[in-house]
Amino acid sequence: MEHLQTVCAVNNRSRILLQDEKYKIQGEPTEAALKVFAEKLAYNRGADGKLPFKTSATPFSDQISQKITKVATLDFSSERKCMSTIINGYNQFSNNVVLLKGAPERVIEKCNSVTNNKLNKIPLTDS
Repeated sequence: MEHLQTVCAVNNRSRILLQDEKYKIQGEPTEAALKVFAEKLAYNRGADGKLPFKTSATPFSDQISQKITKVATLDFSSERKCMSTIINGYNQFSNNVVLLKGAPERVIEKCNSVTNNKLNKIPLTDS
């Protein structure tokens, strides 16, 4: 779930603001919903129990963004039907990592392998 959470938080142009003890979104509602999902996962998982939800609407996103470097972003377009962000410094990966989200058929056609929860790379086949 951590990888899904990271994609939702980092590969995202929306912002969630905490103003006068109320949450407000900036950007596309679907993007904001994905960011909220990432933050709720962090809250429910405990995320080390130190995330400051009373002072920030997006403490997980803030925390992960401090650990990685964004190399490039290809924004969502109706033609591509996906959004990609290339990052460096993510977890055990020593190289750049592409965070990709979008229409399932577009995402799958761009992949030749998957990484499981034990970080094993498994070839993606038609079957």
